[in-house]
Amino acid sequence: MLGSQAWESEDHVSDASVRAEEKSISDVDFSRNGWRPILRFVVAFLTGGFVFLFPVQWNGQTTIPLDVILTLIQNASIAAVELFALGIIIVGGVLTTVAEVHYRGTPTFSQRTVDRLELEYWRTASVFVLFRLAAVFFAFAILFDVGPAWMLADPIVNIAWGALVITVALVIPIGAVFVNLLAELGGLQFIGTLAQPVMRPAFKLPGQSALDSAASWLGSFSIGYYLTRNVFDRGGYNKREVFVICTCFATANLGTVGAVAAILGLLHIFPVIVLLYTVATLVVAAILVRIPPLSMVPNEYIAEPDPEPRFTGTVGEYLRFAFNEGVSTAANGDSIPRASFTGFIDGLKLAGTVVGSVLTMSMVVLLLEAYTPAFQYIAEPFVPLLSLFGIPDPKLATIGIILGGAEFFIGSTFVVEADLVTQVFVLIVTSAQAIFFSAPAPMMVDMFDDVPMRFRDLFLLLVMRTALLVPIAAALTHAADTLGLI
Repeated sequence: MLGSQAWESEDHVSDASVRAEEKSISDVDFSRNGWRPILRFVVAFLTGGFVFLFPVQWNGQTTIPLDVILTLIQNASIAAVELFALGIIIVGGVLTTVAEVHYRGTPTFSQRTVDRLELEYWRTASVFVLFRLAAVFFAFAILFDVGPAWMLADPIVNIAWGALVITVALVIPIGAVFVNLLAELGGLQFIGTLAQPVMRPAFKLPGQSALDSAASWLGSFSIGYYLTRNVFDRGGYNKREVFVICTCFATANLGTVGAVAAILGLLHIFPVIVLLYTVATLVVAAILVRIPPLSMVPNEYIAEPDPEPRFTGTVGEYLRFAFNEGVSTAANGDSIPRASFTGFIDGLKLAGTVVGSVLTMSMVVLLLEAYTPAFQYIAEPFVPLLSLFGIPDPKLATIGIILGGAEFFIGSTFVVEADLVTQVFVLIVTSAQAIFFSAPAPMMVDMFDDVPMRFRDLFLLLVMRTALLVPIAAALTHAADTLGLI
């Protein structure tokens, strides 16, 4: 399926004669940025880390500041939050429709309108156009209690709207504020640079790929893809490296994992979840890069090869190097208030593309689960395997993992009423699956057609990732449970 011959091209450059330059960090000319960029970087980095990872006591429970913020907003006015969610769904449906009309040419809009409404951002596959439009119908039906009783049954509406939509509509834009502080003011650069020494020996990747991975983790898979595409076009990556980065490291980002953790009521152990999900992702990546099909992709460049220099230095030198890179990024970035505002706007846009699809898919899945045996039949062959790994509620876990390959939110939140161990296990697996067919897979195929990436190849890798993740996530979850961490 993924034979190397299918990937090779006479127009592309083999890496046989490519040699990366060797440099010592001690030879790097560190920039002198002054105290303002240093202060901006430190404040942004500590603020982002505090909101997502710092444990605090709230209402007699240990949680993280993000959870406190969300609770305060909902306690202030749940009606306002519901109207906010409705507005996001309506705007997402309208702009998606306008984009669909424009790109089908019936009719087209002026370039000024296209740019102002950012129609390219709202363009999506036809099935997701239908999902976003159907969500408008579902939202009005739920909020105004208009529709058949079987569709508006409390167990279905409470999960689809009360647990999923409300939480996602809040977490994505609020979380994006702090994610953008990390991404735009040096946190991403700091983390990526600090990880460079392990990328080559552990994953056979250039050190700069750590930045792409951090961009996906802190921002979104689309940001990671665009960074990868940019370096690929300049000859910094070859085909194998591109394929590994996109399929092994563009996992669910910190904000969306936080959104799911909020839905499942797991924000009080969010730092533990982040640790487990990161470990699982890295272990699976280290395995997959060394076996077919990834190991069979040729090391060809589509542009004149320009591999990054291989830096050497002590731990202290790398810390200084990473700090300098972070501060330099902060020096060229926006102010903290402007970066926060930009993050909020980006979060609103992302929520507009996600919330509608989440509502429609969750309603469909929950209705099928409630009134048909479809998922029981799908899950039945795999239930004994998860039972073997000691996972409680194995049927729910199996269905969640299967759904996760299609859409992260739906799969990971399917176990909202399951045992705590099952929730953590499924969240780890679905967060690290990476190749979700709702958006990342189509985007990979579209953006990297000269690699080329094909759906059948991505599906094979999704199956392989999931097969590896199940035992790894089970071991990590049980270990955390034994140690009293969850």
